[in-house]
Amino acid sequence: MKKRILLFVVFACFIVVSCDKKPVPEPDIPEVTVGAFVLNNGNFGSNDASLTFYNPDTKTPTYGVFQSLNGKKLGDTAQDMFIYGSKIYIAVFNSGVIFVTDRSGKLIGEIKAEKRSPRYFTAYNGNLYVTYYEGYLGKIDTTSLSLMSTVKVGDNPENVEVANGKLYVANSGGMNYPNYGKTVSVVNPSTMSVIKTLDVVDNPTYLAADSKGDVYLISIGNYNDVPSALQKIDTQSDVVATISNVQANWMSMGANDKLYIISSQYDANWNTVSEYYVYDAISESVIGKFITDGTAVEKAYSISADPVSGNVYIGTSDYKSNGDMYVFSAAGVKIDKFDTGGLNPIGVYFVTNK
Repeated sequence: MKKRILLFVVFACFIVVSCDKKPVPEPDIPEVTVGAFVLNNGNFGSNDASLTFYNPDTKTPTYGVFQSLNGKKLGDTAQDMFIYGSKIYIAVFNSGVIFVTDRSGKLIGEIKAEKRSPRYFTAYNGNLYVTYYEGYLGKIDTTSLSLMSTVKVGDNPENVEVANGKLYVANSGGMNYPNYGKTVSVVNPSTMSVIKTLDVVDNPTYLAADSKGDVYLISIGNYNDVPSALQKIDTQSDVVATISNVQANWMSMGANDKLYIISSQYDANWNTVSEYYVYDAISESVIGKFITDGTAVEKAYSISADPVSGNVYIGTSDYKSNGDMYVFSAAGVKIDKFDTGGLNPIGVYFVTNK
């Protein structure tokens, strides 16, 4: 009897210990940037867009990635690229196609909309959204890779950004010179309906959201008596305010809500002269000039900030030969410079380990 009691106690203790034992949590692996794709716009009508992969650890570019993996050219005028989940989406404007690849650049599928030219992407709640230059915003199912619905916005929409559960579309009216567009459409992503139209400075083009939910907008102006302008949209009230002490032509939101800005003007000989600034979206103030080591970057064409590493990539172009890409630390010190392998590097898109 004593042996039975003893065995029962031992067995009960084993059960208690087993039940109390908690699963060991997996280690929290920090997110790091493992690569960067450089999208080369190419020249309009030349069918020479291309994709380059850059390894930031080895500082090595690999050229012609899309063509090498898929046995076909990327097409005519690559406009934007978006990495979402396990897929990459590439808008090729003049070819009228969105290529869908895996995270290496291997083709999975194509999305075409008849007589519509894709421009820029954003994503929300599992769906992809794309602007079409003919005046529409499209909603794409990322599983079936099909165009679910569209909504008419303004003329020649460019960037689209999501904030506070709403989509903001910059209606440039870029084909209506000299009467450019002056509106941003606010769209409900569920119903795909325009719920509000905001008045902004002429030729709205670029959008970027901060962690507070504010959306920053660059309007290019009319290239005459209306200069480019940086504006802020409060997405709670949808009130638009102009940030008067900053003239901006390109921008990218980076780590810690730092907005990196290119401010370009023409000199007396019509050469482009650019300055580079950092704007703190939290304090809503200009920190100062970005490049701190004296590096001269001429003929700026794009700026892309890595939200994970903090590095900033500035692409250049002379519209005739391969562009250069400068890589800077968040402190504005040059890390690297490399040939992008194609014309007109329009942006850099970052691949992380997560």
